[in-house]
Amino acid sequence: MPTRSLMRSNAAAGHGGFRGMSSRHFLKMIEDAGEVGFWSADLRRDRLDASIGLYRILGLDPSTEFTFGFALDMIHPEDRAVHGDQIAVLRSGQPISREFRIIRPDRTQRWIHHRAEVLLGPQGEPHQGLGVVFDVTARHDTRKAVEQRFDRYNALITATAAVVWIVSPDGEALEMPLWQTLTGQSHGAMQGQGWLDAIHPEDRERTAAAWRTAVSHVAPYNTDFRVLCADGVFRWFNSRGVPVLNRDGSIREWVGVCLTVPGQNRFGAPRMPDKPAETGPGAGPVITPAQIRGARGMVGMSKDELARRSEVSVSTIMRLEDAASGVRPRSETLQAVRRVLEQAGVAFTFEPGAKPGLREA
Repeated sequence: MPTRSLMRSNAAAGHGGFRGMSSRHFLKMIEDAGEVGFWSADLRRDRLDASIGLYRILGLDPSTEFTFGFALDMIHPEDRAVHGDQIAVLRSGQPISREFRIIRPDRTQRWIHHRAEVLLGPQGEPHQGLGVVFDVTARHDTRKAVEQRFDRYNALITATAAVVWIVSPDGEALEMPLWQTLTGQSHGAMQGQGWLDAIHPEDRERTAAAWRTAVSHVAPYNTDFRVLCADGVFRWFNSRGVPVLNRDGSIREWVGVCLTVPGQNRFGAPRMPDKPAETGPGAGPVITPAQIRGARGMVGMSKDELARRSEVSVSTIMRLEDAASGVRPRSETLQAVRRVLEQAGVAFTFEPGAKPGLREA
């Protein structure tokens, strides 16, 4: 039951307060609002008085006689060696603030935070103890869940040999330790756009254009390039990333990953000659950015849908539709996009002496 010392009314104590409201009412409001309980005791004796909230936290029947020894016995065996001295510390006149586990009578485990102060007697000796106990199990469970997710994340990164990168809202490299390990670049060398220096010269402009497009359109980034690794060998990687947004829609940061691309021809072996031009749908003259934009509009297809059906990234579609891009797309990418649009009912026209056009198939 509530202690007399804790539950003395404000009026009886001679303190100001709300008229008609006692400490009992305030403490009950606090206990009802959360997992908290109170105790008080004469430190020269073993018995202590506990509030209903403390009985609730400890999983005890309010009729149970509560002693210091009983409370110490509830401490988890693994925590008892460190936290079993709390009563001795209080009796020496020192306050305490501890966090530890208890095992309740029903064998359930709870994390609690215990804070207590000591009131001195007329001769300056430790006389009265006052304490508050918080149930912090939910906070510990949340922290444990976060730690588990972080461990799984690290295990996944290790298993996939992935290189995770995080850059600033404007797309400038800041901290990319795994990229530094992969390429051997120093922290200063990869700052800003310096990371592009580790990209193969033939892939550098295309990679930079893809990144600029993603940043300017706040769109997912996805492209392949060769990286000069720390061992001096160029290897192919697929890099993809997305913007992480704040609640107001602004970009907080970019986060992405570089994954190795399987296949011998992507690890330095000579590339096979391009296949002869295909015949039928998807073959023929190179389609223009205006034709792609017009074809999408004709069939009512979004960039996301076209990217999904063509098995390319949205940023690639944006580059293909940007006449000022200056980056020459790969023929297989254009053919894939063209096939999807032709299958949707569009025919691309290339009449002599006329601009490339469109018509319904």
